[in-house]
Amino acid sequence: MNLVWLRNDLRLDDNPALFHARQSGPACCVYTVTPNQWSAHDDAPAKLALWRARLIELAKELKSKNIPLKLISHKHYQGIDKKLLSLAIDIGAEGLWFNHEYPLNEKQRDQQVSTLFEANSIAVHRFHGDIIHEPGSVRTQTGNIYHVYSPFARQWRKQINLVDIEPLSAPRKQTNTTIASDDIEKIWTLNDSYRDDLWPVSTKEINKRLDKFTANSLSQYKALRDIPSIAGTSTLSPYLACGAVSVRHCIAAARRCTAEWLDNSWVNELTWREFYRHLTSCYPHLSRSENFKATAKPIPWENDDRHWQAWCTGTTGFPIVDAAMRQLIQTGWMHNRLRMVVAAFLSKLLLIDWRKGEQFFMLHLLDGDYASNNGGWQWAASTGADAAPYFRIFNPLRQSEKFDSEGKFIKKLLPELSELDKKSIHNPSSKQREDCGYPQPVIDYKFARQKALDGYAKAMGKN
Repeated sequence: MNLVWLRNDLRLDDNPALFHARQSGPACCVYTVTPNQWSAHDDAPAKLALWRARLIELAKELKSKNIPLKLISHKHYQGIDKKLLSLAIDIGAEGLWFNHEYPLNEKQRDQQVSTLFEANSIAVHRFHGDIIHEPGSVRTQTGNIYHVYSPFARQWRKQINLVDIEPLSAPRKQTNTTIASDDIEKIWTLNDSYRDDLWPVSTKEINKRLDKFTANSLSQYKALRDIPSIAGTSTLSPYLACGAVSVRHCIAAARRCTAEWLDNSWVNELTWREFYRHLTSCYPHLSRSENFKATAKPIPWENDDRHWQAWCTGTTGFPIVDAAMRQLIQTGWMHNRLRMVVAAFLSKLLLIDWRKGEQFFMLHLLDGDYASNNGGWQWAASTGADAAPYFRIFNPLRQSEKFDSEGKFIKKLLPELSELDKKSIHNPSSKQREDCGYPQPVIDYKFARQKALDGYAKAMGKN
């Protein structure tokens, strides 16, 4: 018997650990529920609700293959090794199979588990099921880890022929075992919910979303991806985060639809995702919420609580920022262009520590993913690898006028402004704000921009 430890890979198709375990013999799957650890990692309640729903769906798919699913509940990662070993001994497992995770806590947990299993003569088999190239395998000519995305992406593409990017099939059906599956709904209880009308968890619906996007929108992705009022993105990120769909599955779908798939903007976004995973794996200090860059002096964060509360509640008086924040609060998801806008607004114009924003996103995002979230926030705050230059400060008004020119997105999320014309909706007058019950701006953009430039320049040793 082979024990397959499921984590952020809640799928049958293209699951290396599950596939190879079944090739080796009969398999039993296990999932570990660690609520206190998830809380410490700021995992959003809605995200956990989606993951639970997806696991329940996966249990049905496993049942169709006669593969049992067990659940282990433990507050923290610490001590999970002993519970996994106990289960392995109970079912007579000869091997443990799992796919890598890359943040520091998860790597330490996996090493602790592996050490205990190997000490008890149970083989451990690990795979890279969440990326194309193993972390550390995409290097410069001098053998260093890339800190800049563009050359990383070029080398990533050059090495694509060195690996098999064809998705693996689902595991073969096995004969019935005497191991009974556990009742997920009884063991993993939650009072939280998520927008299941927006995020179905069946494999059929997820694959349908992927196929529809690649067939109908992939060719226009570059032109439409920055417009939040239309369905120009794939909206697959929650499924990539929980592993309901794999990155190889996504790339295979893109490859079917265009001969130029390696140069496609959507595949480029998937490569950014991998870039951040490589950095997270290779630089443990990123998992400790430290700046990637060691700046000359600390950035002079002001951390004004009034500004922080306005940002969190979508009441900054900057319509595009407030609409984006309300989208996050109401749906658990935010359009990618707007993630950059609100992150830059918080860290540079409000001068609030990017780590506060990073945590807020994790507490609310359905697709909360440590590597991508950390990478995105450090990019916006100019503290990360290949980050935006410190002097690049988004003007929220210009971003609004450029990417929501008709104000359609703003009107949908800020109904109090729905009667304003397409020009004034981006920056209502004081009178219009009073009439609509919409707040005055919490900052003066020009003043805040100059303050940020001066503070960052000093911190970066530029003056």
